[in-house]
Amino acid sequence: MRRFLVALLVAGMVGISDYHVHADADAPSQPFQSSFFSQDSSDSNDFQFSNVGQRPNAERLRIPENTPTPLEGFRWKKKNITIYMETADPKLKWAFRDAVKKWNKTKAVHICWTKNEDKANIIAADGDLARNNTGNNGVGYTTSELGSTRTEYDPTTNTLHKATSTLDPNQLDYTNKEFRSEVAQHELGHALGLAHAPEYEHSVMIPRNIKNGITKNDAKTLRMLYHE
Repeated sequence: MRRFLVALLVAGMVGISDYHVHADADAPSQPFQSSFFSQDSSDSNDFQFSNVGQRPNAERLRIPENTPTPLEGFRWKKKNITIYMETADPKLKWAFRDAVKKWNKTKAVHICWTKNEDKANIIAADGDLARNNTGNNGVGYTTSELGSTRTEYDPTTNTLHKATSTLDPNQLDYTNKEFRSEVAQHELGHALGLAHAPEYEHSVMIPRNIKNGITKNDAKTLRMLYHE
């Protein structure tokens, strides 16, 4: 029985929530939802996965500890990673392309574009990420997110199998191109194996109020993650 773990990572300006789905070929998926960062930025990172208690596996990829930017606990098997442009939105296409260039400058990985979606490791997509909610008093409200990344990986080997990074064109349409690129950099960071960073750290991976692009801490972390 082959088991995979699916994690939906949502990053926006406000209302950050994360969803985990453990996919089992022999049983229906059981969703688990938890709040990531509250107003207290000292909340722990609930995407830190431990290998404690797992059987030894010669094929398990090494995940470094004590990195400047937190890690999800998985990565791609190889440094050469392919990405497919699914979105047709010109502004988001530029953002994704610029984000790929920025991550490639770290020299930790090499992300290259492919025209074959079936052979792509990462999908660069767009979508409506607004969620309609109804409170206990029956009053409805909408929570909007800027971007999200869905990753599929094998927990027995810490190996990523697929990632889809989505940007919301409705939320990003009136922002400047540098900010759109920074959001894309954040989402591709998740697709590469980086987790949310505490808001007091200097990182593109803080979960809201993104203040900058990829930092030296992020680059160092990615080099540690993909060091062979």
